[in-house]
Amino acid sequence: MANGTSVPMQTPRHLPVMWKEVMDGLHLKPDGRYLDGTFGRGGHARGLLDALGPDGHLLLMDKDPEAIAHAREHFTADARVALYHGSFAEMAGWPEAQRGLDGVLFDLGVSSPQLDVAERGFSFRQDGPLDMRMSEQAQTSAAQILNEYEEEQLCHIFRRYGEVRPAQRLARMVVSAREDAPLQRIDELKSLLEPLAPRFKEHKFYAQVFQAFRIEVN
Repeated sequence: MANGTSVPMQTPRHLPVMWKEVMDGLHLKPDGRYLDGTFGRGGHARGLLDALGPDGHLLLMDKDPEAIAHAREHFTADARVALYHGSFAEMAGWPEAQRGLDGVLFDLGVSSPQLDVAERGFSFRQDGPLDMRMSEQAQTSAAQILNEYEEEQLCHIFRRYGEVRPAQRLARMVVSAREDAPLQRIDELKSLLEPLAPRFKEHKFYAQVFQAFRIEVN
């Protein structure tokens, strides 16, 4: 958290969850240096930049190339902005961050633009390839995990990252299903999950499984 006084700012067109609470919690200083480690589509970043004066600085990071492209188009014309394409786990090695920060923001999770693009495979709501990579630098897709991990490895990620109760049974079903043909599509995975999904809680169950894959992939 930063120390200082709150500064009035404009609400962005795309409003992130708890936007006002985040802005208030940072106690923004007009001449401060702030880092948004999960830029997304810039909802928080726009609020931060609007609150900064001419001597303030905003550092933007994201591992998603589409987010970086959006940041380059809409933010980097401002001399107060610096941009880094990579994970916030690398922030300590970025010279701009090493110069010191008055506040840091991480909005963890998947953004709406990622979920809305079926070809990226993040959501179970549309059919598409089982990809789920946030960065082209990631070597392993969700499909590769489904088709290459051993049963115990699958069970581990279902249980640890998705809190899936029938983790062992699901892992066994995956291994059995892929013997006939590789699992490559979202709808193929959903068909496999359907018999295990609790009645009236199907979407929650699908979300838990997809969360497990997203975490393992990224």
